[in-house]
Amino acid sequence: MPSPMENRAIVFGPSRRPLEKTGSDRVTLSSLDRDFRLPVRPFVDVRPGFMYEESRIPGAISIQLIEAKESLRDTAEYFVEGFTDANLNSQDEFIVYCYDGGLAREACDLLESQGYTGQQCYAGSWVDWISDDTRPIEQ
Repeated sequence: MPSPMENRAIVFGPSRRPLEKTGSDRVTLSSLDRDFRLPVRPFVDVRPGFMYEESRIPGAISIQLIEAKESLRDTAEYFVEGFTDANLNSQDEFIVYCYDGGLAREACDLLESQGYTGQQCYAGSWVDWISDDTRPIEQ
């Protein structure tokens, strides 16, 4: 039986851009550098699961904020448990994204209220990522 990684398709194009910091907790894509490298920091996708399953930034980890909000448990506790399960602790650096940035901002604020310090919100999130068809997409 093939491993889950063998079933993933990653699409790359000729022109690629690195992530860069813009302020203390936001990241965007640089239009100045054509030498694309995915960051060493992992991406955390907080969109609903069906969106993650459809397509995502390569290597992204799914930790759904909406699911946490709809849980009967405490939202923050449930959400943070997803990070613990993914082996991301409160000091680890990672990039949070959603569809257009709103849910990612909410997720980063929630994490900050729980003592997390290494999260960065990808301001343009998925909408920004797919605006350039040369960026890689995992399906």
